[in-house]
Amino acid sequence: MNSPCGLRFLRPYLCRDIPIPRRAVYLRLFSTTKCVASEEASPDEPNVNLRQRPINVYLKGTKRKKTPTKAPIFKNDQRLEKLKAANALEWPRIMPDKRAVTIEEFHRHYRGILRQSGAQSPDLVVVRGRITSIRIASSKLAFIDIIENGYTVQTIVNFSELGGLADIREKEFKTWVNLVRRGDFISLFGHPCKTTGYLEELSIRAKEMPVILSPALHVLPLEFEDPESRVRNRHVDMLVNQLTSDTIRARSEVIQFIRNFLLNDQFIEVQTPIIADAAGGAIAKPFTTVATEFPEKQLALRIAPELWLKRMIMGGIDRVFEIGPVFRNEGLDGTHNPEFSTCEFYKAYASLDELITMTEEMISGIASHVSTLRETRLDSLPVVDAGGFQRPFRRIEFIPAIEEGLGEKLPDLNSSSATEELVAIFENNSITVPTSPTLPRLLDRLCGTYIESQCEEPTFIIHHPACMAPLSKSFLDKKTGQMVSARAELFIGKNEIANMYEEENSPYEQRKKFEQQTKFKDDENKAVIEESYLEAMEWGLPPTGGFGCGIDRLIMLFTAASRISDVLPFGSLKNVVNLGSPAPRVASSKSAKALKSDKGDTKKIDV
Repeated sequence: MNSPCGLRFLRPYLCRDIPIPRRAVYLRLFSTTKCVASEEASPDEPNVNLRQRPINVYLKGTKRKKTPTKAPIFKNDQRLEKLKAANALEWPRIMPDKRAVTIEEFHRHYRGILRQSGAQSPDLVVVRGRITSIRIASSKLAFIDIIENGYTVQTIVNFSELGGLADIREKEFKTWVNLVRRGDFISLFGHPCKTTGYLEELSIRAKEMPVILSPALHVLPLEFEDPESRVRNRHVDMLVNQLTSDTIRARSEVIQFIRNFLLNDQFIEVQTPIIADAAGGAIAKPFTTVATEFPEKQLALRIAPELWLKRMIMGGIDRVFEIGPVFRNEGLDGTHNPEFSTCEFYKAYASLDELITMTEEMISGIASHVSTLRETRLDSLPVVDAGGFQRPFRRIEFIPAIEEGLGEKLPDLNSSSATEELVAIFENNSITVPTSPTLPRLLDRLCGTYIESQCEEPTFIIHHPACMAPLSKSFLDKKTGQMVSARAELFIGKNEIANMYEEENSPYEQRKKFEQQTKFKDDENKAVIEESYLEAMEWGLPPTGGFGCGIDRLIMLFTAASRISDVLPFGSLKNVVNLGSPAPRVASSKSAKALKSDKGDTKKIDV
């Protein structure tokens, strides 16, 4: 390299005054250096600036500044014509291949074998995935990164190693390299190897031209930030924003952790009916529907699986749980969605103290597990302070805390005048009275005013007034002289996370409590006397502890999501109801430049 031009390869940032070939893109060592040639890239050269890779491929936990680039403009009809000319619109079937491995398996197997820089295995493997980056080093050398199930691998495509000149011509190689695009799915065949240089990256050295399995007919944006477009095009959001996909993976991990936690304690998992003639087990407004088989009967989607699961306890299955969806026809906000997921378990002979201990173990275990996931695989998640979930959690008694906040005693909550006396307390303390001022709703408003604001750290609110938990056992609290329930609610970050109590197992007491709830009936509380459940109780329900938690809020807690829609794969009901119509075109600060709308009739193309 005696000429000044030869130095461009080694020190590109020193050679701004030297004419640069239009297709010049440098090797990985300098892939983060901004080249002046990138500002002059031709729109016909789609791979010049597509050099970005996920941050975690380079250095774990290292954040790098993004270099602004001018994205080329593509037309979909031109893309389709090029794919058609290259016979890349075939969408071939996947054939069985014993050499095929996932990218995760590839890393796990060869990480310990290829330890030296420049090492290469004689094995031949097949790996498939989606292209995330293409870097053209020369007319005969390209580097392609693909991702599969969250794991990434680099492929070295060297023209001189692709079966010889008799099998492939240089022109065909150039055509293919400039045809593929970020977002395409390809299949690779080659030798595992380890590159030289300071990265020493585990890679695949291609022995054949990669095969396009499924081309992307739209340009994958480099950034995707508009909230409405993101939730309407969730598939694109998952591809571009790592936090979105990591949140969904974290959701799966948390659910699996809860499932294993209960299975290890000899619980069994069951599925109970979602549609029935009545929705019981909680106080909420249900969704109603009609079945073709019973046109004269109104049916309801379940608002909780509680009564079904307790029937199984009556049937001799002493430890049972269910993880699944429930439906409540109520409001929608940052922490509420009409369709959400819950975990409920019921354990015979479990006291309230035992339920609290189990909950502490589960929540602290989830915190530790998510912290480990962030350090290993899901590095876009926020840091979880596992130390903030040390046991035992704080406990606050409901009535004493309310009376301390008010500075006065509560009236006898069993008296017929309790509701009127509470309304007077609200007025004297300038507290807004709920729209439906029933006794349970008044007490719940006081809890939100005086107790929940204290629950930033993990805190159990215990011993609620009996009228607030009609399915819970109740007892006379000697401190306050009030009838309270054997119940606890877990709050973290001022949000309710879980609810647990000792189940009422007397059919006579349960009937009285159902009858009391009918007095508090309103638009949302469709309180009825569950005669079939009372009849089942007559067969005997052992002393039982029950637990329920909202999975979505739990994921929000451990992923620091601000909205429940962020932890649902396709957003809230508000987002989902509009997905039947065409979503707005993907547009962002960079994707708008990278994708120019063209309404060509692609149906005329013979594929």
